[in-house]
Amino acid sequence: MTYTARGLLVDLLSRPDDWRETCRQMADSSPQGRKALAAALDELRAWGYYRVEVVRLPNGRLRSEAHIYDRPQPGGLPGATKPDSGESDTADRDVLPKDLVKVPTLPVAVAPPTAEGGREEAAPAPRTVEPAAPVDEATNAAMGALLRVVRPERRLPLGGAEAAALAPLVREWMERGGSEEQLRQALLAGLPEVVYSPSGVLRSRLERKMPAERPAAPAARRQFTECAECRGPLPEPGLCPACAGAGRQTASDEGRGDVTARGMAKVRAALAEKRDAA
Repeated sequence: MTYTARGLLVDLLSRPDDWRETCRQMADSSPQGRKALAAALDELRAWGYYRVEVVRLPNGRLRSEAHIYDRPQPGGLPGATKPDSGESDTADRDVLPKDLVKVPTLPVAVAPPTAEGGREEAAPAPRTVEPAAPVDEATNAAMGALLRVVRPERRLPLGGAEAAALAPLVREWMERGGSEEQLRQALLAGLPEVVYSPSGVLRSRLERKMPAERPAAPAARRQFTECAECRGPLPEPGLCPACAGAGRQTASDEGRGDVTARGMAKVRAALAEKRDAA
């Protein structure tokens, strides 16, 4: 035997009777570790110095007892009793024994008797399969992107039903401008060593790392043009009503015409400045 097995044998023989200590406790108190202790016990068991017997207690529970000998013991232990299945002792405890006969809870279909007097086996009812709901192209594209992203990661096995349930979130991700590479980084980066709920982890990351919504496009500003004659602002190219003859300036409007001319000059200057800036 090795010196480790010899030392362990001496240590165990020095213990008093009915000593209780698990192998883990023995290994924790030894600098050699659990593997060395297990190897030494296997060696002592092979030489016949160490044996373990499983005994049944009076209350019906099982217990393992270890026996250490200073001399090798061939064969089995003297007086060893092997555990058996035991007998039911529920008669004195007012406990009904378990009924081992299983009674079906659903009605059994019985076929009508045949001409020979026997009965044919009832044919199983046809199984109805509901047609799957149609899926649009955007949802199919989202499912494909999700499956391509998680396929290389073995910790995220994903089925078709789970991918269909997560497709709306992936679709919203793409509609907000997120790319497939950004989706891969968001779903696969920093995964734990063991993933107990792949669909739950993916749903949580899709909801928490969803890209921000795109800002609404500004409303188009109305462009104005100038009158071909007086250079006044007009919504459409052409002549203003005054230059087109729709109205004439009277004598009473001469003072107001000077004010209008000055205002039109300012508008033309602003439009020219805007064109130069563009």
